[in-house]
Amino acid sequence: MSRRPAAAAALLSTSLLAACAPRATPPEEGDGPRLVLLIVVDQLRADYLDRFGAQLTDGLARLMREGVRYTEAAHDHARTSTAPGYATLATGLVPRRHGIIANAWYDRRSGDFDYAVEADDDSDPSPRRLLGSTVGDWLRRARPGARVYSVAGKDRSAVMMGGHDADAAFWYDDEDGFETSAYYLRRDPGWLREFNDHLPEEGFAEPWSPLPVPAEELERMGIVEFDQGPLVGVFPHPVGGVELVPDRSYWGAVYYTPRLDELVARFALHLLRTHELGADATPDLLAVGFSAPDLVGHGFGPDSRELLDTVLRLDRTLGELLDAIDEAVGLDRTVVALSADHGVSDVPELRRERGLSGGRPGVEEILCLRRVESGLAARFGDGPWLRPGPFVNEWALERRGVERTEAEAEAERLIELCPSVAEVWTRTELSGDAPPEDAIARRYWNSFHPERSPDLSIQFVEHFVNSTALASHGTAYD
Repeated sequence: MSRRPAAAAALLSTSLLAACAPRATPPEEGDGPRLVLLIVVDQLRADYLDRFGAQLTDGLARLMREGVRYTEAAHDHARTSTAPGYATLATGLVPRRHGIIANAWYDRRSGDFDYAVEADDDSDPSPRRLLGSTVGDWLRRARPGARVYSVAGKDRSAVMMGGHDADAAFWYDDEDGFETSAYYLRRDPGWLREFNDHLPEEGFAEPWSPLPVPAEELERMGIVEFDQGPLVGVFPHPVGGVELVPDRSYWGAVYYTPRLDELVARFALHLLRTHELGADATPDLLAVGFSAPDLVGHGFGPDSRELLDTVLRLDRTLGELLDAIDEAVGLDRTVVALSADHGVSDVPELRRERGLSGGRPGVEEILCLRRVESGLAARFGDGPWLRPGPFVNEWALERRGVERTEAEAEAERLIELCPSVAEVWTRTELSGDAPPEDAIARRYWNSFHPERSPDLSIQFVEHFVNSTALASHGTAYD
């Protein structure tokens, strides 16, 4: 295996865990927490808390001021994306153990892609693919009367937070509003239909305009106006298309704005009040996943005014949520924990403008990777040698009498000839019983599940965005 320098320390995920109003002495019998509020912010990079800190005045600021911030906390797996991140936060396990290695993965037996929250026998979103139990599951087993609910912008986020034994998990759908699945509820309850029938439409006739921030503050924070053409443009942004009343186009566009998180918070409070969470001595769990920073971050990048505005509005939304919980339950009876499922890369083009390294796939890079198959054929004879995943073709190994380790090693050598590739991790290397000492190697080992992971895991060089999105994630780098 070729070795190139790899960074070690924290990942790009945020590192904030906060507990409001910590007690100086242990609680008396029956006087413990009544509500656990688990908050996961999709793509909230840890540095945003410092970089944007002077402009944070509400919920995030309160958590940092009154809680405890763990600045060295990090996700210790390589394939940093939504489903693995949420599963890790909910279970305390790495993907190697909880089995959620990605948002979706290729099943070499069926030839299909498996979505993290869709089981083979039931396309309804559910936690059936999650191999570990979650904090909500533990709570239900320890305190049978406990209620566990989750809500997020994405189905995979809500399902992973809710776990196997949740009363229900809910997520946003641009056609029906918030929904759940038959795994949790056989039919939509009346209160859910009523909430969706009265989804707030304020702002329909208004564009998405940024909150005011002084120009010198924008410059200090490194916020830039990065126009990617007429389909993106700059503020103000219309939300939706040409319509006279809110329709599916409008509600679909809301998904990519801070308004999504405002709706999620409203729904969370509706759950709190409808089910009287935290109302008695048996503790309940309310898990809330805010997805807008991820959707905006992919489209505009971490240096954009859009991303900054999304975080500032989330700060306000969190403040309103905490105030409402304080009134309904009492923050002295509530344990609050906030973290993120992953971070996000810088925009490579902006890095190059600043004299730094950064890149994304070009024609030559794509062709270099596509020549690996012909390189294997030149060495071992006609294949095909690779399958999606990528997996080594078992049929070709048997037909040509080639050992798996030999084919993996040659594929590794060919892939590492491509300039954007730092290293390739093979099934054989990642199948060992003990985690490697090297931080990057350990993260790939932690991301490997023998039944679900590919035979070849490609580690691209740092600051290389292997995605069509403006900025992305999914790397083992800090």
